[in-house]
Amino acid sequence: MSDVHKIDRRAFLKQAGLAAVAGSVATATSLKAQEGGSRAAAAGYNFDEIYDRVGTHCSKWDGQIERWGDQLKIPMGVADMDFRVAPCITEALQKRISHEVYGYMTTPDSYHDSIINWNERRYGTVIGREMLLDSPALLPGLLAALRAFNPPGAKVVLQTPGYNGFFTTIRKGFVIEENPLREINGVYQMDFDDLDRKLAQDDVHTFILCNPHNPVGNCWDRATLTELGELCARHNVVVFADEIHCDFVNEGSEYVPYANLGDDLAMNSVTFKSASKSFNLAAFKNAYMFSHNPEFMSRIRAVGDNDTINSLGIIASQAALEEGDDWMDALAAYLSDNARYAADFINANIPHMSSNEPEGTYLGWVNVEPMLERLGAVETAAAETAGLSPDADPVTPEMVVERYLIEQSGVKLNPGSSYRGAGHMRMNLGLARPLLEEALGRIQQAAERV
Repeated sequence: MSDVHKIDRRAFLKQAGLAAVAGSVATATSLKAQEGGSRAAAAGYNFDEIYDRVGTHCSKWDGQIERWGDQLKIPMGVADMDFRVAPCITEALQKRISHEVYGYMTTPDSYHDSIINWNERRYGTVIGREMLLDSPALLPGLLAALRAFNPPGAKVVLQTPGYNGFFTTIRKGFVIEENPLREINGVYQMDFDDLDRKLAQDDVHTFILCNPHNPVGNCWDRATLTELGELCARHNVVVFADEIHCDFVNEGSEYVPYANLGDDLAMNSVTFKSASKSFNLAAFKNAYMFSHNPEFMSRIRAVGDNDTINSLGIIASQAALEEGDDWMDALAAYLSDNARYAADFINANIPHMSSNEPEGTYLGWVNVEPMLERLGAVETAAAETAGLSPDADPVTPEMVVERYLIEQSGVKLNPGSSYRGAGHMRMNLGLARPLLEEALGRIQQAAERV
């Protein structure tokens, strides 16, 4: 482990004055947010633990420290969580690893049964075994489906702001056709008039839905999904529903699976899911897709070999889906309180920023338009872009904010321009409450100096 990049979390928190910062922000909001920790602790899980990931080749920590140096203290960018996994996962992996032969492995029926049972038990979604197809991750599965339904060069309709992984995936042979969401007082809505026009184009065959939505946090309600589905069916456009964040639904909100909308709409869709987001198993590269339409699954299978998945990932995912309900419930409550605490604290204490509480995911979507103006970020970005080579990616105003926050607070947020969401930043809330409070206190102090 490199001494340059090793951070002693305990020493860092002591040096940073966490107790002082936490005390200064311990309003009624923060006290209420602590309820999530209490509920998780009552279930036997300590999500308040600050678990050091530095030195594990972790993208979220090591990768960002490599880029930004030791000025980076708390990364809130890459969308994975800093919590220990559910104990049942560690136990299952340890049991398998104790058998010291790691040859080719067949996929057991019990693995697919765990997927089927999880979806029916928690969401009432009935999935037949013949409807399921494995995938090494969500995006490779999505790319296989795009190739099955689109000729090269076809347009794929995508709502923006949107997950940036969709952009790179679509560009592997296809063209992005944006259907911008409408933001009204910080709340996002679908623009069905614009969507109708986009879906009517002859070279549009597929639409990507994100529910819960990354990055804006919406859990789309049944009426919205039904109107969307009817539009897509009318134009003979297939819905690809990314529902990988479905287990993170914040208090007062509801996740409606697209496959539960009724036979007519479900038959015109393919759903993509994974235990990797819910149980923080991204390193294992396991995902799955399903459709009630057997012709759709046949078309995707015919595209090529996309169903080879990680053997240890099978062990981990099956254990999570079979035995991880209590852990997942406790985590969801904890993250829901993190989301409420972050939004309330930002709105009450951090100048030049605002945020609505997300309905789902563990991601905050923060409006920083006033900060852009006070920093002169538009002018700075334009001047820096002018000095780049013509083939270089432009500097955006949101990147200027990203850099300012790292330099002045040590906290890393993702620029909203990466998601085609101008004037915003994405904030990962999947971390221990003490670190979240420390991060927000640091951002507050940096914002007060703008």
